[in-house]
Amino acid sequence: MKTSFLKYISAFVFLILMSVQAAAQQDSTKLKQEVEVVKAYQPSVSDAFKINDIPKIKDEKHAKPSFNYQIKSQPIFSTFKVEPVQAAEMVGEPTPELGKGLLKVGFGNYQTPYGEFFYNTNTGKNSNFGMHFKHLSSHGSVKLLNGDKVKAPQSENVAELFANYFFRRSTLNTKLFFNRQAETYYGYPGDRLSDSTKMADYQYWGDKQAFAKMGVQFQLNNNIDSRAPLNYGLNLYYHHFGTKTGQAENLVKLNTNFIQDFYDFKGLLNASASYLRTDSIYNLTADAYGHKQQVLLKVSPAVLWEADIASLKLGVNTFLLFDDDTSAKLLLTPNIKASWSPVEDVMTLFVEGNGKLQQNHYSEIVAENPFVNPFQDIKPTEYQYIVSGGIKGKFTPRFNYRFQTDYASIKNQHFYYLNDQEFVYGSTDTKVLSNTFDVLYDNVKKLTLGAEFYYTASDLVNFHLKGNYYNYQMDKLEQPWQLPQFDATVSTILNPAGPLKFNADIFFVGQRKALLVYNTYHAAIPADASTIIDRSIYNMSSIVDLNFGMNYQYSPQLNFFGRINNFAFQKYENWLGYAQQSFNLLIGASYSF
Repeated sequence: MKTSFLKYISAFVFLILMSVQAAAQQDSTKLKQEVEVVKAYQPSVSDAFKINDIPKIKDEKHAKPSFNYQIKSQPIFSTFKVEPVQAAEMVGEPTPELGKGLLKVGFGNYQTPYGEFFYNTNTGKNSNFGMHFKHLSSHGSVKLLNGDKVKAPQSENVAELFANYFFRRSTLNTKLFFNRQAETYYGYPGDRLSDSTKMADYQYWGDKQAFAKMGVQFQLNNNIDSRAPLNYGLNLYYHHFGTKTGQAENLVKLNTNFIQDFYDFKGLLNASASYLRTDSIYNLTADAYGHKQQVLLKVSPAVLWEADIASLKLGVNTFLLFDDDTSAKLLLTPNIKASWSPVEDVMTLFVEGNGKLQQNHYSEIVAENPFVNPFQDIKPTEYQYIVSGGIKGKFTPRFNYRFQTDYASIKNQHFYYLNDQEFVYGSTDTKVLSNTFDVLYDNVKKLTLGAEFYYTASDLVNFHLKGNYYNYQMDKLEQPWQLPQFDATVSTILNPAGPLKFNADIFFVGQRKALLVYNTYHAAIPADASTIIDRSIYNMSSIVDLNFGMNYQYSPQLNFFGRINNFAFQKYENWLGYAQQSFNLLIGASYSF
């Protein structure tokens, strides 16, 4: 298997390139599609304060019942991602002139400096160039739920360069990127401990960790032409990912999309190939420290029929995973989607069947949980099928809705837990406590009931409500550790006449249960009875996180902003033992030119 990686990926790339060459020679006379307008990269300010007429829920994409522990940060280190109310553009609304550049600076409590810079310029008639830089850091302390006040510095640095080239029939987008996130292993569960005990018993106590990712991306798309029988898109991606603790990941991925018109229907093909190598991890298959190497191939052919009020897509997803240490894995899943609008814009019924093979490569896992064991090697997760269905539309011209049900069969889903150890050798007692997370696996049937509403009360006020209920049918584990049974988001935007704009968000997350396993090893006892296992189950309290933002437009170029997160001063944990910042505030200004 070790010598066959390049053979598999080379053959796959060759077939794709041959397809592209053939596509370029096709006669362009038949296909009837909408024209896609390709715009230059522009620096943009979050549209959280922009109110339009009628909110719209997008039809093309809806939430899949995948597991997602991650809650991203915003310009303050909030644990939640603030999503502005999405709204349709009002007819006749002027397009704002952003200029070429935008500079944002701010400062907050927890010793939080913030800076961000965007710049965009046309370098020629058929090309443009852009850049983006960002720094955000926090150097304060956090009080854990046991009352221990600990240092919890963290930081984020981003650098991105963009270049776009516009050809007669296609567009090439390129991107160079670097981002670095730094964290500290500052948390632990249970009763408060002295500093000397924490240093002696916790392997990573107070250690700093850093995750750095750099790479390049090329994306080539033809400009969709109603006369062209074939439209295509190619995406080539590479990144190198490294950690302060010595792990390294290299990922190369080629993704392609083709749309072929056959008069009465369209043929669709999505095909991709990726190569992954991860070093300095604990390889689960080899049961030793070393590396992991994988090739993942995906082919998803489908046919699509479209009418004025209905559409139907029928296809299949084929995943083939080659691992350096195990036999190849094949997964076939449905690729089906249908919709029908008996009353256009008022009611649409939809149903979808899908599935996927999730590699769980190293950089994905630490993005999900930065406090995971640095030597982790997570098994791939198989979404054997995901069946979704629901109804969406409008109660009134200003009131949009969506109801959706998802049911998924998932194999080898990982769940995070803490694993403490104690070694007893006669009178010697050595503890190795863990504040980094290991994983347990289980096969799961997951049911998700979701609802979403957008309401525009007037031209001045918008409301957004979104909520999900989850039910997990576990095969072996007693609980879906650290996952809630429900979550919800309420957002509103107030846009009165004048320079002041306001927005507010409330995030709800239900109670969760967390597991800590305590293993005691006695050297004097025979090997078959050498371990005594103790289990502690922690109840993680529900979360109600209140946030408020304000924006003051002093002049067309100069803007002042402020953001308050968790202004109810709630104490809660995203991960067992890791309390989040309490009340935090960021104020600043932005200048466009």
